Amino acid sequence: TNDDNAVITISNPSLAEGCTGGNPVMVYNVSMSNPSDASVSFNHATLDGTATVANSDYLAASGMTSIAAGVQQATIQVSLVGDCFIEPNETFLARLSSLNTNGRAITFSGNGATLDGTGTILNDDAVPQIGCPANITVQCASLVPAANPGGVSSTDNCGNAATITFVGDVITNQTCANRYTITRTYRATDGCGNSSTCAQTITVFDNTAPSLTCPTAVTVQCAALVPAPNIALVTATDNCSGTATITHVGDVITNQTCANRYTITRTYRATDLCGNSATCNQIITVFDDTPPSITCPVNITVQCANLVPVPNIALVTATDNCSGAATITHVSDVISNQTCPNRYTLTRTYRATDLCGNSATCAQMITVFDNTPPAITCPVNI
Repeated sequence: TNDDNAVITISNPSLAEGCTGGNPVMVYNVSMSNPSDASVSFNHATLDGTATVANSDYLAASGMTSIAAGVQQATIQVSLVGDCFIEPNETFLARLSSLNTNGRAITFSGNGATLDGTGTILNDDAVPQIGCPANITVQCASLVPAANPGGVSSTDNCGNAATITFVGDVITNQTCANRYTITRTYRATDGCGNSSTCAQTITVFDNTAPSLTCPTAVTVQCAALVPAPNIALVTATDNCSGTATITHVGDVITNQTCANRYTITRTYRATDLCGNSATCNQIITVFDDTPPSITCPVNITVQCANLVPVPNIALVTATDNCSGAATITHVSDVISNQTCPNRYTLTRTYRATDLCGNSATCAQMITVFDNTPPAITCPVNI
């Protein structure tokens, strides 16, 4: 081995700067191509590049380094200053100078008076990692939870907890009071002011129809007694705040057999602030089963059968509980208690029938009672 000729080189190390409070050590390796039979020494000193001592990127280092006879390696150590600022990679120099070879033919690489090694400080800082609460969907605006920074998880690259703050809520896509999207933003900020955000999506979507109750079913005798629609008699509640709007949808008539016998299905609708709606039905039964009221002519007595009046419906009066005139008919004449052609009782029956076939009868009593003796004329006196 030629121990009189050698070239000294220095490495170009790189090292992550680490976290605040740390001082990782960057090592420059100084190598000699051949060992020497005498010791070799040189001075070393750090020089600022884009990394500077003033900015607390590293700690200045200087001194003299010796390589003992027969040894080919030495190291120069420089302490870096860890932080959490996000910045580009930075460099500084370790410069070797004042080479003392004890008369041996040993030079710095490049045969210059100095030799520089470039150290690169690798930026390993990053914004904090942040995890928002899971997206949720609620029915009503009143069910939107309050912002909760405690529900957000975050750490920075050094394992330290970041400070979580609530940034704000932004509402979009609103179509009604209870249908919209909230984008809720949280921010995580580490000790150096690096921050990141995450967004939780809260969907407010009311698709639940109101609950409503119709008036109870009713039965009336006549069409004229059917009550008018009345939304005040309908009750409605909604799952969200706000009053449901009640409307009368319509009346549907079925099963009609006469003017006063049929069924009405009356429908009401309740609609909430977002257009969700439900209906209910009230059943109104119109059923006239009341017969008309009828009054026959007064009872009479006549002397002879030929004086019995003919039936006369015009002398009969009738009224009905519902509108519409009752139809009056002569039902029959029934003779009873006859003892002679001009002595008997006649029961004359009339009937009144309303529009739905309900009917009632009355009877007029006509008494035929001849109690008048004949007129007689005797022969003239002789």
